[in-house]
Amino acid sequence: MDRKDVDWKGYWTAPVTPFAADGRLDEPAFAKVIEYAVGEGVHGILVNGSTGEWFAQTTAERERVAEVAVEAVAGRVPLTIGVSCSRADDAARLARHAANAGATSVMSSPPPMARPTDAELVAYYEEVAAATELPMWLYNFPQDNAHNISVSMIDRLADIPNVVAIKQSTADTRELLATIERVGDRLVVFGHLLSRLGLALITSGYGGDGHFGSGLLLGREMPEFFEAAWRGDTVRAIEIVDKFEHLMAGLLGARADGYNWAFGGMQPTLKAAMNLLGQPGGYPRRPKLPVDDPAALHRIRTILEDAGLTCVPA
Repeated sequence: MDRKDVDWKGYWTAPVTPFAADGRLDEPAFAKVIEYAVGEGVHGILVNGSTGEWFAQTTAERERVAEVAVEAVAGRVPLTIGVSCSRADDAARLARHAANAGATSVMSSPPPMARPTDAELVAYYEEVAAATELPMWLYNFPQDNAHNISVSMIDRLADIPNVVAIKQSTADTRELLATIERVGDRLVVFGHLLSRLGLALITSGYGGDGHFGSGLLLGREMPEFFEAAWRGDTVRAIEIVDKFEHLMAGLLGARADGYNWAFGGMQPTLKAAMNLLGQPGGYPRRPKLPVDDPAALHRIRTILEDAGLTCVPA
């Protein structure tokens, strides 16, 4: 099994998992988030990734989130379930559950905070992958879990029979390019392609297949970027990406890590923005805290409106 066995490309959203103010999982709101994404034309969906706050959920809750997502997507787009865990047997359990629930694929990062050796990392992925016949994504997000999967190790992990893709979320553009060069003929490679560089890679034929985005703040325009690139409409693609970059510059502020945004954590800021847009972002769950400072919320509203988005009345 390799990239030729799947048809994955374009803009895939990584939606939030809405919680109520008291911390309860808000299943109806989550189903609405999924329905909105499908309606806006996303090319795929990843639930219980970093944006989905998997780290704040019990294993049973993560299984329930997967079930709600499968039901809401109803086979209309590919659906990936994040199964990242510190323990390989927990990740394997989630992978088996995702297959039984009806997901399209699973995704796992290295075991968070374990800092595995090369041999340990291979053993971890082999155990998780062996738990299911579903195709599997590698997830490299060293900013989040303190372990960077080297390009040579990605090449090694690509030998695992059902590993067919990688979400390459390193902040180092050189590593993204090296990943495309090294394994792009074997693995689907998603990275930060909703950019002018991404447009150049797509239109030149260099490689790179898609982009996982945290949420869907620009709605239909986010998948439209890829569709414009594919049809050669670079003018429209640049218009969208410049709008996106301007929006994200406002939300990120001067932070260099790209994760804890200008107004607090990534998930709380994204949920605050969604709520201001009338989308069911809900609340984050501890240890994350909501953005509730009136001045911060006013600034987020201003950033959204400057991007041409319509917020609900204050």
